[in-house]
Amino acid sequence: MTSVFKRLFGGGKPTARVKVTSINLKFMGNAHGIDGMDVTTPQFDVVIPFQNKMGSGLLPDNLKGPPVRITKITVAEPFALMNVSPALPAEVPYMGKVTFTINIRAPQVTYEGPLSINFGNDATEGITINIKRVMLHYKGRDVELDESSIGASMQKSQLFKESVQLYKVVSFGDSVASVQVSRPFELVSTDPKLPIKADKKDSYILGMYMKCPDFSYAGDLDITIS
Repeated sequence: MTSVFKRLFGGGKPTARVKVTSINLKFMGNAHGIDGMDVTTPQFDVVIPFQNKMGSGLLPDNLKGPPVRITKITVAEPFALMNVSPALPAEVPYMGKVTFTINIRAPQVTYEGPLSINFGNDATEGITINIKRVMLHYKGRDVELDESSIGASMQKSQLFKESVQLYKVVSFGDSVASVQVSRPFELVSTDPKLPIKADKKDSYILGMYMKCPDFSYAGDLDITIS
């Protein structure tokens, strides 16, 4: 009897009965798409260079984000995961890269559509941050920043950046020498470094590098400047 694989793939001869229109990569609520492919064998490899960008482009050189620990990789039906190299769990240092070769079994029926690959870590390592509003406090004034809500999936103690517009509370010529943020967040650094003086247009923008907590949080973020 002719096997299903032989009927589907013509006994190992190249064919395009399975067409992957796109490859969708998912990690901690973030998604990235890459080009698809024509699958011509019962099993095939997808090579993914996974780079730890948790905070990349946001953190100054003297700060480092946390490593990423990949404990599982899954693929969506009708595909099936056969093997992953290097073996899991794999730790990717901050701004480091690990190239995963993912061996996948193709569908045993004619298929045309996307292939979804999910990179996961232990549930205990991920948290959800839902900042409903960012409140700025300065010399007795309390102002809610415009469009200040933040919703994101992060790792425990991950560093992130929030750019704060000071023009609503700080007048031209005012100086800011100190910034404090409410718990459970922790201020790590600012850009530019403190103290600053509001003496030109771009000096009203303060980049704040903060560490998120090691547990999920929903509520306000209060920033007090003096």
